[in-house]
Amino acid sequence: MLDRPWEEEVDLLIAGGGAGGMTAALVAALEGVEVMLCEKSDQIGGTAATSAGSLWIPGNVESRNIGLHDAPDDAMKYLECLIGEDADCDLRTTYLESGPVALAYLAERSEVKFGPAGDHPDYQINKPGAASSGRVVIPLPFDGRLLGRDFTRVRPPIDEFMLLGGMMIGKSDIPRLLGRFRSLPNFAIPWTL
Repeated sequence: MLDRPWEEEVDLLIAGGGAGGMTAALVAALEGVEVMLCEKSDQIGGTAATSAGSLWIPGNVESRNIGLHDAPDDAMKYLECLIGEDADCDLRTTYLESGPVALAYLAERSEVKFGPAGDHPDYQINKPGAASSGRVVIPLPFDGRLLGRDFTRVRPPIDEFMLLGGMMIGKSDIPRLLGRFRSLPNFAIPWTL
């Protein structure tokens, strides 16, 4: 816990150190806003940390760059099936339009980078508008050692994403690791701890 005065004035106060709160704080700081982010636990990351940072962003450029195309109308149809047509359609439209823009902003202005998750089906694949790939992005690897002592303040991923008791593996690493002895390219990957 940081020692801070009880009375402090900032331009923006953000409650919650999950993916949404952290992104809002980062963007505000990049835009010159004085930000204070408050998190109730002793670690940041929220549920994004336990989901390996996967984000559902239909129409993202990262997936399009590897040939996975997504139709905005299909994503909207999928959301309507999940949420219902009576819910706030403007909010859904804003989400679908601004998600790819936000990823591009982060890639251009920060060290936060995402890549395509590849084959990652929507959870309810039997619903109209569902897609089997192209809507999910995952964070690109980041060397946590650069955070120094603050690394302990980052919520660790679930055990299923950890290797050898502490190395985080990404979704794209799993097939190559499991097939390490099936091909020379898989075997040649420089796995380091």
